Amino acid sequence: MNVILAEAGHAEGLPFWEEVWSIVSDPAHIIAELSWQLVFDGLFVAFLYGVIVKRVIIPRLRKQIHAELDEEHGIEHHDDHIHITGVEHHDDKH
Repeated sequence: MNVILAEAGHAEGLPFWEEVWSIVSDPAHIIAELSWQLVFDGLFVAFLYGVIVKRVIIPRLRKQIHAELDEEHGIEHHDDHIHITGVEHHDDKH
């Protein structure tokens, strides 16, 4: 596989590093790379992480963990107050 790629890279008769430089400095290649970065960063990073992970997955996990901790510690939430049923005399200071 590497031999085929090496032969294709030297099809124009350029040495390896000159072929690399011609690709790196090609305006069409630069624009293609920038376009791909915008698509990747905008779609995958900003949308998937920013919207899906931060606004959907993390709040669900936070609520689930909070509910498990409340159950473990005997805490019941009501509209304007909470009850701690898992601890006797929770208002007493020792």
